[in-house]
Amino acid sequence: MQTRCEERAMNKDWAQYWIGLFADGTDELMTLYNPQFQFEDVNFDLRINNDLPALRKFFEGFIIKDPTQSYNKFDVFDYVGDNRLGSFQWTWETKHAGDFLGVPAAGKVTKTRGVTVMGWDEDGKIVLERSIWDAIPVFQQLGVVPAFDAVGA
Repeated sequence: MQTRCEERAMNKDWAQYWIGLFADGTDELMTLYNPQFQFEDVNFDLRINNDLPALRKFFEGFIIKDPTQSYNKFDVFDYVGDNRLGSFQWTWETKHAGDFLGVPAAGKVTKTRGVTVMGWDEDGKIVLERSIWDAIPVFQQLGVVPAFDAVGA
């Protein structure tokens, strides 16, 4: 007998579906989480455990009210794992509406990549999410960190 998790393939397409909900699908996004979960965004030094309202508040920071002023585009390009534990790599392009981590960024577009490790329970609900992304390219694109010169290194 298959469990619900086995019926729903956790793969690159599922990861793209999940990450695509950040733009304006918070209600649907929240249905994917088990109330007993661990969440961590390493770059933001943020950990949320078993607190769906706090997780919703964090996710709502990705909602774009006016796409002409700012946007977030995520693209999953790799998935390794199975229906219970997986890791996927993604790119993130954003047009900033205001400061980013204390750095003036309004109107600027930055691109970087990251990775998420995710675990699911037997019903296919998310019980673990850990993400980390490369902040150096973002700060280089915002002009606060000099570009790395591989030839001169």
